[in-house]
Amino acid sequence: MIRPANSVIRYAGFFRLAKVQRVLDYGTGLLRNALYLTEEGFEVYAADVPEQVKTLAAHPQASRLAGLLTVGDLAEAGLCVDLVLCTFVFNILATKTLKKQYLENVVANLRPGGLFLVEVNSRHDDTVCGSVLQHYYSCDGNAKSYSHDELDRQLAPFGFQRICHYYSSHALAALYRLTE
Repeated sequence: MIRPANSVIRYAGFFRLAKVQRVLDYGTGLLRNALYLTEEGFEVYAADVPEQVKTLAAHPQASRLAGLLTVGDLAEAGLCVDLVLCTFVFNILATKTLKKQYLENVVANLRPGGLFLVEVNSRHDDTVCGSVLQHYYSCDGNAKSYSHDELDRQLAPFGFQRICHYYSSHALAALYRLTE
């Protein structure tokens, strides 16, 4: 199995303590996080773009999932999950419209008080453009990386409050709660 995201491994114990049972891995990719959490005893739904879902439907372990959905299915799915995972997806959404649609789908499928784990390429506020890590950063309005404050500003209008966050050498992982 491909290694799950560091944030998912790090917070798996917390998710159990928080009584998380149902999870949506939104932007599941190769199912690395979905299959890991399934093995850990969680009921996991996986969602991605239609082309990827078609490929994943043939995955030998796809039947272990609670469901495999396309992103188009999410607006009406009403999954009422306890946790939504977003690992290295939010930073690749190129427009404000796509980000808004993504967050609306998260809210539509997360129960009130539920958790939202976001992991993205990180940027500390004091990083200037032209740094040696320029391939991770962008000076225009389409940033490919975030600080925790930038994520807070984008998620707050959708009812999310940050519980905690941490930075690694290249990533930021932030855990949010959907206000009730």
